[in-house]
Amino acid sequence: MPRSSERRRRQLLGAALGAAALPFSSRAAPARDTVLLGQSVPLSGPAQHLGIEYQRGLRLALDAAQAAGQLGGRQVELLSLDDQYEPEVAQENTRQLLQDGALALVGYVGTEATQRCLPLAVQAGAAMVAPLTGAEALRQRPARSLVHLRPGLLAETGLIARTLATVGLQRVAVLQQGDADGAAGLAALRESLQAAGLPAPLLVASVARNSTGQSALQQTDVAEAVQRLLSAQPQAVVFLCAYASTAGVLRLMRQRGWAGGAYATSLSSSAAMGSLLGPLAAGLSVTQVVPAPGDTSRPLVAAFQQRLKASGGPMAEYVSLEGWVAGLLVAEALRRMPRGGGRESFLAALESLGGHDLGGLVLRWDPLRRQALSQVSLTVLDSLGRPLR
Repeated sequence: MPRSSERRRRQLLGAALGAAALPFSSRAAPARDTVLLGQSVPLSGPAQHLGIEYQRGLRLALDAAQAAGQLGGRQVELLSLDDQYEPEVAQENTRQLLQDGALALVGYVGTEATQRCLPLAVQAGAAMVAPLTGAEALRQRPARSLVHLRPGLLAETGLIARTLATVGLQRVAVLQQGDADGAAGLAALRESLQAAGLPAPLLVASVARNSTGQSALQQTDVAEAVQRLLSAQPQAVVFLCAYASTAGVLRLMRQRGWAGGAYATSLSSSAAMGSLLGPLAAGLSVTQVVPAPGDTSRPLVAAFQQRLKASGGPMAEYVSLEGWVAGLLVAEALRRMPRGGGRESFLAALESLGGHDLGGLVLRWDPLRRQALSQVSLTVLDSLGRPLR
């Protein structure tokens, strides 16, 4: 459990990144026409790209809806707290966010954080919206509080497995993150390989969450995983971890001459991988769960690019676009929610969004999985670390 000084540091970091934050002890309840949305995400540490970019897109969408008067006269405040991709910290943050009166929890990152924090949302009668997790276990008879945006991992790993089958790669090894995200990915991949008529993984190597192989942190699991993977002589490796661990392992494998196929789920952010690996990222295939951030034929992408440029932010990429889409979903639910409505009204509004067009992206609400999107795609990185398609 973080000390109070560390907790305060995380709050100040959230504020520096654009999230309004006050000390817990002095925070006032939201004003009558102000809606507080709570978010716990990694804003520092090895997974910070996921949290910072998801928060960026989410905030931009909410700000745009606010400026356009699309929120029913409400003021919206997004309070983002840093959890460094550590589930127990996310749990502490969530207790405080709900105590502070958050209408809903939005845009969390990670399966274990979602699993730990969902019971708190259920107990409070609050929605937990668009967490960055594809865990199938969270889509099997899910709690009503849980509202998924992205497709599940069976869709992502299914596309990877079909691609492996198409190109004739059967000797497949796996790098698994040693937590709930990795376990969910491996379970989905095993099912997908079987469905594609491929053998089970010949080897599963594991690294700890937030492991990058930094000797200064005495992290030895990356080097050990590389040695195990190389010794298995796989034709392809599927990476089921966040981007920092994927980059750490793939870099060493390429440097040691391995030239096999590399595949990763969207947890290995393609933008982060490109910047970390540069030319070594060439050929890495990464699944994506939202449209291409350069596809301006879709009005929602064109609007995102325009807003991002006006804010002085970085280039559009998949994680920030997913945050933007989540923000559009939340904004539309707020618009539909009756004035004076609370957590139950907001949840009901979210459930009414099936068929709504966000601007070239139609929400297809699945009430059994409590999921709004189902399409995935596969991008391949070039020698500059940029997605080719």
